[in-house]
Amino acid sequence: MRKSADIMYELIFILNNIETFIWSDALFLPENEVWDKHSKGLIRDPDDMENEEDELPKAAIENHFIYTLDIQSIQLIVENAKRQKQNISDDDLLKAFLFYYDHDAYMDMDKS
Repeated sequence: MRKSADIMYELIFILNNIETFIWSDALFLPENEVWDKHSKGLIRDPDDMENEEDELPKAAIENHFIYTLDIQSIQLIVENAKRQKQNISDDDLLKAFLFYYDHDAYMDMDKS
């Protein structure tokens, strides 16, 4: 799915539709916010910068977003969670994403 410029998506929409995003893009989320299902995220190419001094895409800077993970990693997180648990809930998908972000490891869905 190629996005129109700077469209924000709810985090749960991103997780539920992760296979439609380009693997080389990345997810940017608000810097000073506890992320939940309704947090708005931005999917962009992490190398798409206005100038060489910028470390983030312009839209991420303007919205006070930080780089979280690349889409390929998020695809693997979702795939792993779904393999462990059939009929996975939105809450479980979010937990798996947050666990990976915090621990750089997949969550054992039996212990969630």
